[in-house]
Amino acid sequence: TSTERVPVSDQKHAPTHEVHSSVSEPDFAGVRDESARAHLRFLWVTILVGCALLEYGFDQGMLGSFQAMVGFLKVFGYEDPRVPSGWNIASGPQQIISSFMLLGAFISSFTTGPIGSYLGRRWCILVGVILLIISNTIMIITVDLGVLYFSRLLMGFGNGLIMTFTMVYISELAPGGLRGLAYGFMTTWVTAGTAVGVLISSATEAIDSKLCYQIPLYTLYAMPVVTICTIFFMPESPRWLLLKGREEEAMKSLTWIRNGAYDPLTLQSEFEEMRLNALHELESQSAWLFLDIFRGTNLRRTLLCIGVGLINPAIGAMFVIAFGTYFFKFTGVSDPFRWIVVAQWIGVVGLLSAYYGLRMWGRRTMLLIGTSMCGISMLFLGLIFSIPSIHGSSAVSIGVVFLFSWYKFWFNFGVAPTTYLVAGELPAQNMRAYSTGLSTGSGFVFAWLTTFTAPYFINPANLNWGGKYGFIWFGSTILVVLFVWLILPEVQGRSLEEIEEMFDARLPTKDFTTYVSHNAEIARREAEKDLYGAEKAGIEHAERV
Repeated sequence: TSTERVPVSDQKHAPTHEVHSSVSEPDFAGVRDESARAHLRFLWVTILVGCALLEYGFDQGMLGSFQAMVGFLKVFGYEDPRVPSGWNIASGPQQIISSFMLLGAFISSFTTGPIGSYLGRRWCILVGVILLIISNTIMIITVDLGVLYFSRLLMGFGNGLIMTFTMVYISELAPGGLRGLAYGFMTTWVTAGTAVGVLISSATEAIDSKLCYQIPLYTLYAMPVVTICTIFFMPESPRWLLLKGREEEAMKSLTWIRNGAYDPLTLQSEFEEMRLNALHELESQSAWLFLDIFRGTNLRRTLLCIGVGLINPAIGAMFVIAFGTYFFKFTGVSDPFRWIVVAQWIGVVGLLSAYYGLRMWGRRTMLLIGTSMCGISMLFLGLIFSIPSIHGSSAVSIGVVFLFSWYKFWFNFGVAPTTYLVAGELPAQNMRAYSTGLSTGSGFVFAWLTTFTAPYFINPANLNWGGKYGFIWFGSTILVVLFVWLILPEVQGRSLEEIEEMFDARLPTKDFTTYVSHNAEIARREAEKDLYGAEKAGIEHAERV
């Protein structure tokens, strides 16, 4: 099989692929089984690769809890009689510890394009996991704030690589009908990681020494080890291999991951559609690929990816995730560690409930439901703290716990899995790592701004707004809902090549759901030629697009 790039004008002479040479009789029916059972191998790959994201969830759950642990505050904080525990942390270190992980992830997002182009998807995930192990070790042994800051920055860089390339990798492997379910599995690792992280931290928070935060950090080694042991047995992305001209390897990778779910003709048709698209992109790209994401039809995709990447921070997700335990504690919630665990596991229920919606409903519907409900939570949080007569009462504590639980349920139901999904499927194939990295980076930088500024708003030593801080996020959530409703197109059930075709056709947002792909039919005809020959298949020569 030749791996030489074929000019568009000569695409009808593309080589056949040996893997199907044994097929002798045409079968034009085409069997495409999109059920989860038929794609168990792909789903297992999704689960094993996604486990690398557990650490990111662990970190989110644990870090917020650390800032409320007396053992942690004795090392990195100061005595403060104004707070119930008698110990507090200055807003400066609080900002840096929370925000440097996000800053590192933001920095890494600008390296994902060139690194991903050179190393491929799997090895980029592996590099990210190794960085997590190094940074976690530093966090365990250091008692110096400066070294702690560095470890947070390094951990952010590793998490940025993992977040971007797990999204890209799974998006490029997934069948169109199962992409939503696959991203649901991936997001489950993040959400479950946060829930387990909070649970472990709540079990150690009473330890009056460094062990209160070191023990949870030791548990972070488990999932990176699983990733390192399994990543070598997984296939590289066939779409990335095609961009590198490695057609035979790409076909083997696609055949392995589909594992008999498609008949030979359907499998060959999918491969041909990927190959044609890769050739089209290679011929149209310039020498400065990063600049191409801002040119022509790619500009629209880039802006959409950035907009999707901003949804999570724009609805106040980092405030709820990173400062939940701290917020519970200073607002007087009794046993804040227990209640943050309850809220987090309610969020897990929300995510599990999303599996059906991700498969059956559109991306836009899920996002509209999730963002609207999160906005309602932030509105009522602000209203509760605006009523002077209930200040300091149990009503405030009950309201805070309920609203945070409500937020986590709907955030995990409609927002968390869907934003990652959409950001991974909208970009062009040759620019996917660049665009997804930019989307992830945009989200990280605004999440960083949240973690950097939130302490000023909620810390009793500063503005002490309390729940009135929620009014800010209610206002920004309205803008998010308008963006999803008016601008974001629906691409549920489409292959990545169909999505590219629709953007190239400059379709308005409302027409994405009704568009009929032309390139898929061309790819099918070429697959029939490759399998059966033009005469047997009764196919006339058609110019490829």
